[in-house]
Amino acid sequence: MALRAYKVEHILVFASRGTEAKLLAAPKLRPMEEWREDVAAWVALRAGRAPELDELVDDSKEEPYIHEAN
Repeated sequence: MALRAYKVEHILVFASRGTEAKLLAAPKLRPMEEWREDVAAWVALRAGRAPELDELVDDSKEEPYIHEAN
């Protein structure tokens, strides 16, 4: 499945699904221990599709990844 752009707060993630993007970005926002203590914040965290950024995908990657700006 092709990787697509998702924004999780200020983090750009390329993944096939929003849930993958959320799981990858969440530890960059807060330690996982904090997420476990604040379940409401975890549920509220969203990975929004950013189709206008799909062109930035690294076609050599097959696994979800966080985009690093050059």
